[in-house]
Amino acid sequence: SSSSSAAADDALFLGLDFGTSGARATVVDNAGAVVTETTARYPPIVDGGKGGDGVPEGGWAEAWRGALWSLLDQLDAGVRERVAAVAVDGTSGTVLIVDRQSGEPVYPPMLYNEKRGDAVDFLCAVAPEGHTVRSPTSALCKLHSWWVSNGERGEEEFALLHHADWLASRLHGLPHGETDHNNALKLGFDPGLGPNGDYPAWMKSLPYASMLPGNVRAPGARVAAVATERARSALTNPSGCVVVAGTTDSIAAFVAARCTTPGDAVTSLGSSLALKLVSAKRVDDSAKGVYSHRLCGSWLVGGSSNLGGWLLRSNFSDDELVALTDKIDLEDAEKGNSTPDYYPGVLMGFGMTVKQATDALSPRPDADEDFLRAILGSVAGVEARSYREMASMGASNVARVFTAGGGAKNPKWSTIRSRAMGGIPVTASEFAEASYGSALLARMGHYNLPTYVPEE
Repeated sequence: SSSSSAAADDALFLGLDFGTSGARATVVDNAGAVVTETTARYPPIVDGGKGGDGVPEGGWAEAWRGALWSLLDQLDAGVRERVAAVAVDGTSGTVLIVDRQSGEPVYPPMLYNEKRGDAVDFLCAVAPEGHTVRSPTSALCKLHSWWVSNGERGEEEFALLHHADWLASRLHGLPHGETDHNNALKLGFDPGLGPNGDYPAWMKSLPYASMLPGNVRAPGARVAAVATERARSALTNPSGCVVVAGTTDSIAAFVAARCTTPGDAVTSLGSSLALKLVSAKRVDDSAKGVYSHRLCGSWLVGGSSNLGGWLLRSNFSDDELVALTDKIDLEDAEKGNSTPDYYPGVLMGFGMTVKQATDALSPRPDADEDFLRAILGSVAGVEARSYREMASMGASNVARVFTAGGGAKNPKWSTIRSRAMGGIPVTASEFAEASYGSALLARMGHYNLPTYVPEE
């Protein structure tokens, strides 16, 4: 039989990511290398419209539960018996109302993009100016709206869990009460209050305060052992398997980039632009859409813009993008100086409609590759100004940027972006999957480490 330390090094770590259209599992080893991945799709939408507004057959909770067991059952038996820790991430702002005894949902899940405008006036009266819960999509608006619709009662029998919390509870079996700093931010949890963060006093006096998860843990902290019968049938490690506090899907994707030094940033360059910067100081400004998450003892300052890859897609096909990018000559300084900036002064936030952003794309240069260069440069300008704005608000200066999303595949865009930010390094993130980030958090919790970044 192997010594216990060698057996410990044999341990594997599982990250589970539940996104908007499907779920993914990533298993990593002690060094943070990927061992295997599995995916699961949710059942087809049967009720409702396009773009995530519909509901899959059986409802969202059953779709997530089915995907959870599918992800685990697809793993090889030899992998499952070595998994020593698991962490889950889910969509931020998606919440469930569950029975306190069983943890089973008693009401259809309220999704991240669902608005509960009926709760805004009440929360604007109790929450301070600029607070994240004053948005109709906030988790607290959803809880308030549910409580009112339930006849202003039920706080003794029912509890609120976030998407990731509920899935983790299918593993450890605690029916309610467990969440993490990042998922709880849109609920109103203040990660800077007291030594470990807390709900502010105005939240604790709400009539349904008892429904809030009482244990709000740092991502990467141990929660409880995998204990439900269904989960133990899949995660069969004879030494046991621990559930570690997870995070939101976007922060898990940040964790995947393996950076924790103030000044490190990840730009997700998909159809829109999402910016996250590690900072020594916390900055929040809801008017600019800037807010800070707590992560591994630093602050993670986030902002976003709806300007991004959709501007390319609406003007060029994928093949055209490749061919035209090839034609761009970044050493042609004269061409660089004469390229129009379509979004001068525009910062993060959702200040422009699709029509305004589209109408701003003029004058259009004669050559298609010059038009493409102008769009790439204009989006780069928004990114650069946004990081500068974060710094002017008190955050750390950006020192290097990792890129996730489709835009990471365009090295010329990376060069244009680097120049816009004063020449700092801009590189593609080697790992961009949220499930990989959650696996790193599982590893961190198992070894009780202060950081999720594996030692090089």
